[in-house]
Amino acid sequence: MKKLSKLFAVGTAAAMLLGLAACGGGSGDTGSERIGGTLVVYTPNEQTMLEALMPVFTEETGIAVEYVTAGTGELYTRIQNEAANPQGDVLFGGGVAQAMANSTLWEPYVGKNDSAMIDLGKNVGGYATPYQADGSNLLVNTQKVGNIKIEGYADLLNPALKGQIAFGDPANSSSAFAQLTNMLAAMGGKSNVTDNYTSDAGWDYVKQVMAQMNGQTIGSSSQVAKDVAQGESIVAMTYEAQSLNQLNASMPVKIVYPKEGAVFLPSGVEIIKGAKHMDQAKAFCDWIQSERAQQIIADQTSGRPLRDGIVKQGIPQVSEIKTLTEDSQYVSDHRSEIIAKYQQILASL
Repeated sequence: MKKLSKLFAVGTAAAMLLGLAACGGGSGDTGSERIGGTLVVYTPNEQTMLEALMPVFTEETGIAVEYVTAGTGELYTRIQNEAANPQGDVLFGGGVAQAMANSTLWEPYVGKNDSAMIDLGKNVGGYATPYQADGSNLLVNTQKVGNIKIEGYADLLNPALKGQIAFGDPANSSSAFAQLTNMLAAMGGKSNVTDNYTSDAGWDYVKQVMAQMNGQTIGSSSQVAKDVAQGESIVAMTYEAQSLNQLNASMPVKIVYPKEGAVFLPSGVEIIKGAKHMDQAKAFCDWIQSERAQQIIADQTSGRPLRDGIVKQGIPQVSEIKTLTEDSQYVSDHRSEIIAKYQQILASL
């Protein structure tokens, strides 16, 4: 199997990472027994998250981890192409809605820590094990924005922002797709959220904002936030974890939660159907929702944990943000139609 991989094993480098990652970890359940063996993880997650979590998982379970890093869309294609002979064991990252739209790719499993999670962190469909919440937001370059007001989606139609908006590709990026459905939910004008996904007003807004972008999207979700941080665009439509990465790196940016409302969605772990290391895959699903892992997510990564009682410092709590509720079942069932309509608009520009 050709892959970009890293094997966490017992050695000097791994030991150093273990020591660093263990600092600040919460006490409590470890989430899994020491069963040993190997786990192959497919993930779109950033290196900082992997380096914070994986060594501790190995330390506590004895499971050596190989991971393959790529964009969410690329990983889905890979999993589909390998269906007859799976090379990966779990998909770690990406939106749960996208996972449920591809439920035939997964083995059913509900982790043993499911009852300890808040509602947003409960298992979805019998397949997806949520571990963090991703919220759609805007990221603004504070040095380039000047006097331009950016408080929400409506402000992105300001002519001064023509060609200055960064956005990913919803067909290949789960975060960009979540941002697209957030736009529809926020700008559709209907009281029933489900009606907003087909609302003329919502899709007219999408067409207008895409015209503001000159019909250009960015292939990498991480690059969307980087473009704004580096001053190549004034504002990005991105998500909280990537935005916090730039903020924590002292880049000249600020996070804006759209005044029309932000949708917070779970990212999950799914066990690949026919995984060769099934026991290790189940152990990872258990561990990622453990108190230790969730505290690491809160303290050492840009993620927003989902275990009840674990609070991330330095960001507003969800209760302090105007939020919208997504009809996840509708979005999952109609994902291909939403993307097709978006692509039709893109092609017309």
